[in-house]
Amino acid sequence: MSENAEPVTDVLLVEDEPADVHLTRMAFEEAGVTARLHHVNDGREALRFLAGEAPYDHAPQPGLILLDLNMPHMGGLEFLQRLRETDQADATPVVVLSTSDLERDIRASRQNGAADYMVKPLDMEQFCVRVQRLAQDWNLPLAEHAPSPTPAPSPTERRDASPEAPRKGGDHATAPEDTRREGVPVLLVEDEPGDADLVRFGLRGSARDRFDVTWVDRLSAVPQVLDKVSPAVVLLDLSLPDSTGLYTVRAAREWFRETPIIVLTGYDDEDFALRTLEAGAADYLVKGRIETSTLVRAIRYARSRASLEGRVRESEARMAAALEGAHLGLWDWRVDQDSMYVDRRWGELTGLAEAEGIGPITLWEQVLHPDDRERRDTALQRHLAGETLRYSAEFRVRHPSGSEAWLLDAGQVIERDRDQHARRMVGVVQDITEHKRMEQRLETLARTDPLTGLANRRLFMDELEREYARMRREPGYTAGLLMLDIDHFKRFNDRYGHEIGDQVLVEFADCIASALRAGDRAARLGGEEFAILLHGTSPEGAEHTAERVRARVEAMEPQPERPNTTGVTTSIGVTILRADDRGADDALRRADDALYAAKSRGRNCVVVNGSAREEEPPKD
Repeated sequence: MSENAEPVTDVLLVEDEPADVHLTRMAFEEAGVTARLHHVNDGREALRFLAGEAPYDHAPQPGLILLDLNMPHMGGLEFLQRLRETDQADATPVVVLSTSDLERDIRASRQNGAADYMVKPLDMEQFCVRVQRLAQDWNLPLAEHAPSPTPAPSPTERRDASPEAPRKGGDHATAPEDTRREGVPVLLVEDEPGDADLVRFGLRGSARDRFDVTWVDRLSAVPQVLDKVSPAVVLLDLSLPDSTGLYTVRAAREWFRETPIIVLTGYDDEDFALRTLEAGAADYLVKGRIETSTLVRAIRYARSRASLEGRVRESEARMAAALEGAHLGLWDWRVDQDSMYVDRRWGELTGLAEAEGIGPITLWEQVLHPDDRERRDTALQRHLAGETLRYSAEFRVRHPSGSEAWLLDAGQVIERDRDQHARRMVGVVQDITEHKRMEQRLETLARTDPLTGLANRRLFMDELEREYARMRREPGYTAGLLMLDIDHFKRFNDRYGHEIGDQVLVEFADCIASALRAGDRAARLGGEEFAILLHGTSPEGAEHTAERVRARVEAMEPQPERPNTTGVTTSIGVTILRADDRGADDALRRADDALYAAKSRGRNCVVVNGSAREEEPPKD
């Protein structure tokens, strides 16, 4: 090498998949970096390379190591542990490249010394930017033609950052991860650097969404960053140095009136989770159980819900504007004469366009929905009797055309006789059909899985508890419980990508729902895990239904959205709810054991009341 030649960094790629080796080489070429890439197949070979053992006697010492986790002979985590025992651990940064987005894998890699963690398939632009940024931290001469990103702060700078200011380790405080596409602004309020890193690295690994994360380590630091950042979502720890518990949520809600707040906490308690939601949180996630996909979907869901709630608020604002603009149906009821005056707008809202003028009170009876009559009459009679200050009722009306509408009817007695009997009452009526639809959509959103449209875990568990209550009321009543998931779904996801994986989940949900009776309940509990509740079913009936579901899934044809992909199968565990069960967990445990046994027997089968986990199931 001539004296004027630029120094070149040697990069060691530890990877057993030839395709990933090729993609990594392409990434370096596209970035225009001056690196020499050396390749070995597993961790054992990498240790020999670093030690200069044959056949690597003259191999250079790498300035950077790119490491896969799942390899033969010696995997990535074991390599990291062995590397920590050598002198090179503190001198050579290691970047993990893995298909796994599980929190435990990210945490284990970081704890064993990894400088960064990226989820495959790699986004070429993100890969180049993050490797170059890492090279600047470690003074590695990598960049040649690629533009230099803003340097990330060193670990020392992060430790020395003022606790009252945003951590410099926050992505938004440095350069954006993707300079070509703006990410979703996220504010992370977390005092544990390790937990903050897990969230940040996890969000960086999302292939579909991009996030710009600003990190602060205490609640009092939030106002200082709001002039620079307008977060679309807030991730909030509840155990901060200056705030704990529900007060933290309430205080954050003062700053973020309409921005969704997702609580991240190590406290796993359902009652406390409900209280945080009542205090203003949009979701509640327990640390240690949060996978990247779970967090990303929670953010999507919270933003979707916030958008829908914003539309509801806009609808309510429009309602107020309608009141101001007199877009109301007016009525004037002479109670003592049993007659009522109505205007043209009242006739349009009720569907009785010809009713303008004075008519009998029985006009209402022509359009009032019979299922709502009792509720409306009760509210009206209580007000006439003086029990309420004002009258208000929501009910449906049936138009002569056959359509239905929701109306809000409100009024007040303005004249009574000496015995306090009502003589005259006036009021307005307004169409609230759209508002009711919004309420229904919010209710549906809160109790269904947004991807598949099936019931979510909360709704399914509520229904399961109601089945136990029915068993206690009706001796001899039985119900079936099925636990099922998609065989080799992780392998399918790794091969075709998460977008196709989501499409398969939707198809699978539609398929199992089509195999059930009208009264049965299918639910998605999480990931590829599903459950089915069969009302009033015998053991034989439950097994028969499970086999029907299994066969229908096996026969399912790939949809046009995922051509050239393989079919899917399912394994199913079956149990019957028992009167002596201590609760739903007993039945879920039996069904889960049966599912485990089905997987141990080769998958794509049904097992009833499977035994305890006696065999190690085949790995995905």
